[in-house]
Amino acid sequence: MRDRLMAVFLALCVMPMVISVVSAQDGSHIVVYDSRADHLDENSDGTYDIVRVIASIGTSAGNAMIAVEVIASNEDISISFWDNTSIQSGDTYHVQTTVKAWADGDYSIHLKVWDVESTIIVHDEELGTHELVASLTPPMLSMTLESEPWIFTGDTCLIHRESTDLVGAHYDEMGVVSIQGVPWLVGEYETPLDCSRWPAGDYTVTEHYRNGLGMVATATLTMTIHIHPPPSFVVEVSGRNSETGTPCELLINATQDTLLPEMEIEWEVNNPTQEIQSYTDISLLDCTMWAPGVHKVRATLTSPQGRETMEALNIVRLPPVDDASLEVLNASGDPSRWPETSEGSSYEPQPLFMSQPASIAIVGSGGFLIAVILGIFVAGMIGGESSKEDPWSSEDVAPDSEGLPTFVDDQGIHWRQQTDGSVDWWDHSTNEWLPFEE
Repeated sequence: MRDRLMAVFLALCVMPMVISVVSAQDGSHIVVYDSRADHLDENSDGTYDIVRVIASIGTSAGNAMIAVEVIASNEDISISFWDNTSIQSGDTYHVQTTVKAWADGDYSIHLKVWDVESTIIVHDEELGTHELVASLTPPMLSMTLESEPWIFTGDTCLIHRESTDLVGAHYDEMGVVSIQGVPWLVGEYETPLDCSRWPAGDYTVTEHYRNGLGMVATATLTMTIHIHPPPSFVVEVSGRNSETGTPCELLINATQDTLLPEMEIEWEVNNPTQEIQSYTDISLLDCTMWAPGVHKVRATLTSPQGRETMEALNIVRLPPVDDASLEVLNASGDPSRWPETSEGSSYEPQPLFMSQPASIAIVGSGGFLIAVILGIFVAGMIGGESSKEDPWSSEDVAPDSEGLPTFVDDQGIHWRQQTDGSVDWWDHSTNEWLPFEE
């Protein structure tokens, strides 16, 4: 009994509120005479793609301000279409709102009419559910890369961007495209993007878009830009270890993928008098008339991307032959500055006496006697200090060149050249030949 009394009490409390709302709608001077929603085939392809909402509205007052709201909803989003106007007594306002499908599926249509002055809904009606096929393209982003399969810094690299949003454009709800993963600032719709000057590295470029209706789109592009390789080349030498005036050439031969016409070429030659000469933009260097001595040569190639490769080598030119021309002699410079050369392996020993066997026998006997005398002398010196200097420690005594060509420079340093063109110098402190390194 007590529960029944409580239910009656609550019903009496709620009833005035319900009566107020009903009286507000029923007692309004704004009247909806007719309303409906029709699905139509706008593009005549055999499928329904739009809904057209029609309503007739009048007023019994002198005039009225009304707002008509048509709400279209699918499973993802809802869109409101507003139509605000004023009507006079005796006039009828005809509402006609077209809803274009933005995706395939079922659309619920809802009609509301507002009294603008009182902000009260005077008409609220469901106009059914309609199955539609999309007639507007939802937001779409895409990026395509124009480049070689393997991209180096400085190579052609373009990113073409496309974006469409027919839904946002139709309903005036466009959004903004944002882009991430690029090294420099990029305009919202800038296309194409020039990525040829981007630093080397791995890139993941991502675009995001969201329109005013909450519809989103994304696009992603991945690529790798590699560091452009440095130039690759070798210097081929012809006429090495030959006399001044005889043919001699240094030729740059590009290797791997290096294209010589695209490279900047620079030669630097440090001659025996320590004068430095430079040559540019030539791949063949003529060393025929270079003066006798050691010439330190550096060849440098620079790519269009600024990468450099240097090769260094020594070129030895020997004094000219006795019957050399005047031009060669003039190019050879002061003979007093020419390096001394040894006959090396071309030397043929001459017998000291009548025949070579006799000379060998006499020298051998003498050597034996000298060995005995030296043995006695060394034995007498045991236990004492020897201050006798090794004959090779003197700069005046030429070291054994082991049959290789040698010369002496202005500082009295002995040099010899190996068969592969490399150069050794005699270290008096260690009494040994050491390879020359720049």
